[in-house]
Amino acid sequence: MKNTLIYSLIITLLFSSCEITNFDLQDNPNSITPAQVDPNYILNDIQIAFAKNMSRFFDSTDQIMRYESMNDTYAKTADNGSLNTEWEVAYQIRNNYLILDNYVTNNTDYTFHRGIARILNAYSMSNLVDFLGDIPYSEANDPKNMNPAQDNDKDIYDQLLNELDLAITDINNAVLIPPTDLYFGRSIGSIGNANPTAWIKVANTLKLRMYINMGNTSMLEELITQNNLITDPSEDFEFKYSTINEPESRHPYYVDGAYTGGDFSSYIGNNFMWLLKDSKTSSDPRLRYYLYRQIGIHPQDDNSGNFLKCENNPIFDFCYVGDFYWGRDHGDDDSRPADGYKKTTYGLYPAGGAFDDNSYIRADKTTNLEGKGILPIFLSSYTNFLIAEAILSYGVSGDALPYLEQGIRHSMRKVLAFESVTSILAASQADVEAYVSFVLSEYNAATTNNEKLDIIVREYYLASYGNSIESYNGYRRTGYPSILKAPIYNKSIPFPRTYALPKDAVNRNSSINQRPITNQVFWDTNPAGFIH
Repeated sequence: MKNTLIYSLIITLLFSSCEITNFDLQDNPNSITPAQVDPNYILNDIQIAFAKNMSRFFDSTDQIMRYESMNDTYAKTADNGSLNTEWEVAYQIRNNYLILDNYVTNNTDYTFHRGIARILNAYSMSNLVDFLGDIPYSEANDPKNMNPAQDNDKDIYDQLLNELDLAITDINNAVLIPPTDLYFGRSIGSIGNANPTAWIKVANTLKLRMYINMGNTSMLEELITQNNLITDPSEDFEFKYSTINEPESRHPYYVDGAYTGGDFSSYIGNNFMWLLKDSKTSSDPRLRYYLYRQIGIHPQDDNSGNFLKCENNPIFDFCYVGDFYWGRDHGDDDSRPADGYKKTTYGLYPAGGAFDDNSYIRADKTTNLEGKGILPIFLSSYTNFLIAEAILSYGVSGDALPYLEQGIRHSMRKVLAFESVTSILAASQADVEAYVSFVLSEYNAATTNNEKLDIIVREYYLASYGNSIESYNGYRRTGYPSILKAPIYNKSIPFPRTYALPKDAVNRNSSINQRPITNQVFWDTNPAGFIH
């Protein structure tokens, strides 16, 4: 394991994506001991590192979940170089949490600080478990032990759930309120004090998320009955980016998506674009908010090069979905033409880019939000979809249909109100009602719970654009959406049920050994090969 296990705290607040004005960063040392630490600085570092790491996890999963086209194989996309940074930052968060925990032992005024740190550590480490299975935990972050042993993934989950209960107790017993809350106390240009109600809802909702994976019916029933979860868009757990580029504080999609003068190096997945555009009787109202088309020419009609090599090739599922949406099929690893300023890119939501108003101009020439997007960590729409799943899959009390409807409506409300759009092409309430009516009719016509669950998870998938962790977990947990296509090439390479352990961790820790990507995390009890 890399030496994120030593007691060092590197303050990285300049990574922050907003104008932070109410705390001083000028005198931070490069290395401090626990006795010298300022709990406010430690908590700030944890908050920023957490946002950074969530963004990295999303980036690592977008391709296998078809939001972007996977231009390689599953083996390469989930190889031992994929999660090196995520691993290191997760243990940095844990290290700083342990320093803060040690500090609070002697100064109980700071229990709120520790409570937030417990929540973000639990969220971060649960992601590592979900992606990797067994990892070092109980022996990790000990400066005297450079080879910490792996813990059983189920045991780690149990410890993290206990940490979340302790976090709620910490916040309820708080004396001092942290002055900087980068998630619930901020707007662009200012940052306010921490919000205890919001953080307790995050802790409970993270428990819901973990118990869904575990299939723990009694605990799901208890959490849903208590109703202290993220259930309204005003309570959404998100990180807000800004327009500042030095230091880089804009949404990563915006920076990568050809808005800053460079090419868009990725492709939006054809499967995802087809789901939005053509899978229902009318296009998804979120389509023009999610995606932006840079050119009003069909690839086969563009005279500057051969941009549609897949045309008339029967192995391709889509090749081109039409209406100037330039993307690629899943697993198409053919050479790339010079189409960086032509292909469809990220749009207004969540990237802070441009609304697609049929302008058909390069992304860097548009009027846009200049990267002032959001990182959708956990939204109220997600909560509703998970409760609907819990009712169908685990026998939790209730009717799944209202939760499905609420999940769709909350997602529409979030996306369509993200920024005021004055274009005549902006989605209307009538568009939303038509979409909801179609999905609910489809649901009511389904004859089995599996068919109904497929619809719920499909709508969760569409609402999770910008957060592919939720889709990755849901796909392994349920096998849905069933409509996702297999890779065009290399079909024999199995879907990564977990990622390979980071090579740095394996090379530097003699207690752990590499595992295949067919290894399954404890809660993934489905048969091998049931998803592609």
